[in-house]
Amino acid sequence: MQLDLRQSTKKVYYYILTNRNGVTLKQIQEDLGFSSVSAARYHVNKLKSAGLIQETYDGKYVVKKVILDDDYVLLFNYVLPKSVFFASFFLTSFILSLYLTRLDSLGAEVFSLIIVFIAGIIFVMDTIKRYTRFLNEMRGKINLEEE
Repeated sequence: MQLDLRQSTKKVYYYILTNRNGVTLKQIQEDLGFSSVSAARYHVNKLKSAGLIQETYDGKYVVKKVILDDDYVLLFNYVLPKSVFFASFFLTSFILSLYLTRLDSLGAEVFSLIIVFIAGIIFVMDTIKRYTRFLNEMRGKINLEEE
């Protein structure tokens, strides 16, 4: 699901998301560099009205609903780009390929072919997903203009 918010509001959402114990308006203002508490409150109110966060009894804000852009994942309270996993997969594969080349050149060639095939599948699937999302967004915009 796509998180459809302005960049500053997304920044506040991700900040709250990575602080599971909750944060106050003052913490948001100080840590994210807003000019005032009311600027932080503006973004918090947008997130509350979207149903993404809620206020606790002690005045802290916590995430009520986890939504990330399609390019990100949440792992142990860290918001990470999916490309981190691709990079680690391919770097590890490269190291294994170098190791296998020293042991057995046929094994290295087969391993390399498998990795290239997996990479191709991953990127074809990602391309289809992104293009489908683009088409759906365009259809949504066209339907709004027709009404």
